[in-house]
Amino acid sequence: IVPTLPGRVGNEATPDKVSLDLYRDTVLKAISGDKSPVVLVGHSFGGIVISEVAEAKPSDVRALVYLAAYLPKDGDSLLSLATGDKDAKIGPHLKIDKEHGIASVEQDARADLFANDGSDKLRQVIPGLILDEPLGPLATPVKLSPAAFGKVPKYYIHTARDQVVSPWLQDAMIAVTPVRTQVKLDTGHTPFLTDVVGVVHAIEQAASPK
Repeated sequence: IVPTLPGRVGNEATPDKVSLDLYRDTVLKAISGDKSPVVLVGHSFGGIVISEVAEAKPSDVRALVYLAAYLPKDGDSLLSLATGDKDAKIGPHLKIDKEHGIASVEQDARADLFANDGSDKLRQVIPGLILDEPLGPLATPVKLSPAAFGKVPKYYIHTARDQVVSPWLQDAMIAVTPVRTQVKLDTGHTPFLTDVVGVVHAIEQAASPK
């Protein structure tokens, strides 16, 4: 199941209508038809979203898999985690447009940031694949509790050459919010484009009944 979050092609919404709660509810609706708990995989900012889903309906979630993702504690936001990432390279290339309510990454930096381990062909096309993001969800702190989010098993897939969510931050987040299993891929921030087999294997490890 691949939900299309509001504000993307196929689920259009203007930035002022988009919120973290709306993202959470979109995922909850997408998984509501499943008869058994699901494994949720979140990439990058998706880690914030799946954490909110687990807090809202822990009984519907068998496990959370964080793929090069932000793993928050209560009160964190993407903005607070990202600005504290001392090794990330994205900061100088991030543009905040408060008037239109969006955050964007400079076009000429996107290949190095998101596909530093990619082929020349991928590096040519990836700037057009990166979307501008509504500001609201990025700045919204999560509300997580030990009784809900805390009880859902968590797994982390590290990306050793990541320029966006740095290996340092990945380790720092896990030190605060421990996970059951960790897998490391020798990739940048988009391993589902540069190491498909490795990503599938890592998710299958996390998804296997324990």
